[in-house]
Amino acid sequence: MRIPLFFVFIFLSSLALAQTKTSERLTISFSLFESLRDGNGEKAHALLDSSVRQKTSPGQLNGLWRQVAQSLQMGEFQDTNGYLLEENTLYLGMVFEKGELDFKVSFTKQNTVTSFLFTPPIDKRAYILPSYADTSTFIEQNFTLISGKYKLAGKLCIPKSKGPHPLCILSHGSGPNEMDEKMGPNRVFKDIAYGLASQGIAVFRFNKRTAVYGGQSAEDPEKLTLNDEYLEDLYAAIDTFATHPEIHADKMYLLGHSLGGYIAPRVAANTDKLKGIILAGAPCRHLDSIALEQITYLNSIDTSGTYYRPLKNIKEEVAYLRSGDFDLDSDPNWLPLGLNAYYWADLLAYDPVKTLKTHPIQTLILNGEDDYQVNMHEFSCWKQRLSTQKKIYYHSFKGLGHGFFSSEGILGPAQYQNQHEVDEAVIKEIKVFIQQF
Repeated sequence: MRIPLFFVFIFLSSLALAQTKTSERLTISFSLFESLRDGNGEKAHALLDSSVRQKTSPGQLNGLWRQVAQSLQMGEFQDTNGYLLEENTLYLGMVFEKGELDFKVSFTKQNTVTSFLFTPPIDKRAYILPSYADTSTFIEQNFTLISGKYKLAGKLCIPKSKGPHPLCILSHGSGPNEMDEKMGPNRVFKDIAYGLASQGIAVFRFNKRTAVYGGQSAEDPEKLTLNDEYLEDLYAAIDTFATHPEIHADKMYLLGHSLGGYIAPRVAANTDKLKGIILAGAPCRHLDSIALEQITYLNSIDTSGTYYRPLKNIKEEVAYLRSGDFDLDSDPNWLPLGLNAYYWADLLAYDPVKTLKTHPIQTLILNGEDDYQVNMHEFSCWKQRLSTQKKIYYHSFKGLGHGFFSSEGILGPAQYQNQHEVDEAVIKEIKVFIQQF
């Protein structure tokens, strides 16, 4: 239900003693938004941290909202619609004439603003600790991963038991994912991290480079490849923890989800520091086949025609990609998912199955049997093409979707609307795999 602004402030004032930090940050965030909207650069500037004030001026802030409004094309602001505070970042839901956005504001511990921007709205339900997680058995530390010139915030969960401990590094699926890998109200990587750490396994998760740096994730944004999106940062993480005093250097594992699992064999082939890899909901075939199959499926279960045009487009794009006309000069607008030609050339030149055959490593392949994004055809593809390989283990889970939580028997994206925990059976399977070697 949409809550009028005056009710929001009455509610906040009644909880001021119990939720001082939250109420202060809500007040600051809305004050910052109002100042920008009203062209009051002086007031907005005063709310910023000194490190940010040095890089901008009140004059620059005066006209900022006009530029943003023209870019967003969302019409007049109408109301707020919920919030979520996660550590030092607040997501304030905002309703405009033509839709909803989140005003994402990051703070210092002293409640000064370090950054702000508008983002697509996220689900604002609070995180629920999984039933199998015991936070008294591990410590969660902030850990910034340094990868060349890039700094990526992360979390390292270290068991309190005597170390050194085996380590599992988590690698995201496609898109600009943050460290918890949110799917609706669900935090896939946070659940996995807490579940494994409760079982004596250290876990590192971090914000994906493209989530932090966007178009600046590569020296030339038009030539971004898997190397920029994944590989450089994963190698940096592996090298960093190989010398960490709490980590057993000979027992480091990489868990890749979806596209992160697809590229895991490539990561392992180029380092001797991994003991094993875990491919969770990972495609076996090329990404163009997966994308085409996904949209074909969504069109089949949606009678409204929402996916008719996207299906027609992707069929044409995949046909072009597979034709002799595709080259490195191809326009991204002609290619599937709008990815650049260098990215597609990199993807098409890589075969995870062939890589596993030429660079064998202990591998666990997992799939949810209700996964519509990477369905059981992919799971069967892995098993068939790797049938003669040793060191490969497989497990599928009945009733689980792409996020490895219950699908509730629901078809398509609606699987992600309800709040669940990653199934405990998945945690146990990963634990057994890691601890048996």
